[in-house]
Amino acid sequence: MKFSDLSLKDKILQTMVIRVNKDRFVSDKVGAAFFFGEIITDADEMGLNCARNTLKQYIDNADIPILITSDFENGCGSMLKGLTPLPYLMSLGATNSEQLAYDYGKATALEARSVGANWSFSPVSDLNINPRNPLVNVRGLTDDPDLAVKLITQVVKGMQENGLAACAKHFPGDGMDYRDQHIVTTANSLDFKTWKKNHGRVFQHLIDNDVYSIMAGHIALPDYQKNRFNNCVYLPATLSHELITGLLKNEMGFRGVVVTDALGMGGFMGFYEDLRTAEIESFKAGCDMMLWPNEHYVEDMMSAVENGYISMERLDDAVLRILTMKEKLGLFDRNNHAVALTQQEQEFVRQTQQNVAEHSITLIRDESGHFPLTTEKYKSIAVVPITHHAPALEEAKLLCSKLKAHGFSVDYYETGIHEAEYESHDLVIHALFSRPFRPIGFLDFMDKQAQKIKKAFQYGTKKSIVVSFGSPYFGQQYYEKVPTYVNAYSMLSPSVKAFVRAAVGEIPFSSFSPVKLK
Repeated sequence: MKFSDLSLKDKILQTMVIRVNKDRFVSDKVGAAFFFGEIITDADEMGLNCARNTLKQYIDNADIPILITSDFENGCGSMLKGLTPLPYLMSLGATNSEQLAYDYGKATALEARSVGANWSFSPVSDLNINPRNPLVNVRGLTDDPDLAVKLITQVVKGMQENGLAACAKHFPGDGMDYRDQHIVTTANSLDFKTWKKNHGRVFQHLIDNDVYSIMAGHIALPDYQKNRFNNCVYLPATLSHELITGLLKNEMGFRGVVVTDALGMGGFMGFYEDLRTAEIESFKAGCDMMLWPNEHYVEDMMSAVENGYISMERLDDAVLRILTMKEKLGLFDRNNHAVALTQQEQEFVRQTQQNVAEHSITLIRDESGHFPLTTEKYKSIAVVPITHHAPALEEAKLLCSKLKAHGFSVDYYETGIHEAEYESHDLVIHALFSRPFRPIGFLDFMDKQAQKIKKAFQYGTKKSIVVSFGSPYFGQQYYEKVPTYVNAYSMLSPSVKAFVRAAVGEIPFSSFSPVKLK
């Protein structure tokens, strides 16, 4: 394929990221297709074969090699049942290990390639500086730019050296605001000099180390931006020529692909009269690929180029960036189909999951001297789960079963514990399960879950252990008075199992926190 052979429509199609539909396949030159876990429903190999076959249709029917992508933020199991979920990225931060960071990226790449995917919208490269931020939290690695530079660079290397394009997100950096760009436009409130030492330093280092793509967020950077939209508010990066073309591409020298965050999010809307206009403005601002544009996008772009509103130079630059990324992945030189995992690779992925979990369980304090737990000291244990995400209760039950396997008598109190029950047990474990989007909104505990926390103090705290399989900030938000507190960062089974192993002394706790705690 020669670039000169591409028609105007061909070029515009390359700038699209569409949704995979298992009942409808593409046969044109669309640039990329994004798939959700919903394209399969089963957790077995038959379900994975369904995914492989669906994606194969897209690969086979594409006239130009197609990018197959998904949000593999914490391994592929978060998107596809039957593959391996890895502990959330903040767990990796708690390991403080460059080797595990590389393995994390490699394990993701191996499983992604096993179903035909070649591009991941990860790693999350934001710094969670504001504990109240509802979107980053454990999805991010740290609040420390030094740690982020050290480890995220290795995650990207592990991905890209194994055939999976990485995408650092969300430029200019989330983790400062207390709001959610799924609902409203948010902002990185750092002054520009400080930004350059924090989020800017992370993105610059990834650019210098050849990250293939960057996702523009619906996030403004007010201290850098000179122009307010309608003399009122600052545009998000997805609509800001200042941020994407001026800062990211020109000043920071990024030569890869800039893809938008999802265009249906509230943070993108409300600036122009309709979504169709906003998408054209986003491309004009410097974004090269549109994530789920509307059905009129191609005709609107053709009109914008033909009437001179979008220059052919701008379009050609975007398409060349996209084709260059595909060339780096080798998509023009070999077929892009699924590459089956060897038994050795399967074991590597499984071991990576376990290693990250077991090296990340952080003992914040044990002033009561509860650890290690023994049946001589604690014959009877109560487990009280606290979560707004109902599926996490299965992990709470797993916690109980793993404790029972070590010989403890364990009672499970899903609706909370009362005084008589508290007094009848030697130890009470308050198990907190959380992560962003589960549900959408702040990570605070409310209503019945908040009442459970209240009872933690009502009956005393000396026999209490609190373990957060989620936000690392709950210890300072709710449990400052509890003498024994652990951060496990991830509400997935490998982290639950690792906590139990650390609690009974089979493996050591980590003493390293990836975020600042009071």
